[in-house]
Amino acid sequence: MKGKTRFMKMYYKMPEETKRGVSYYFRYPDKSIRPLSMNVIANEVRNDTQRGKDILKQLGFRDD
Repeated sequence: MKGKTRFMKMYYKMPEETKRGVSYYFRYPDKSIRPLSMNVIANEVRNDTQRGKDILKQLGFRDD
């Protein structure tokens, strides 16, 4: 199963309050760190952006 699919399944099962809150701090290539909510992460993953791919990799959602 693809990492994107596993992440989205997990995302849809989460409570709405959890999706809105800051739940992950993403490290950008320039070493800066920014807080992201699960809604933002899901949007990046859904749109197949490079940031979304990097986040999936950092969270450990890899393709089988």
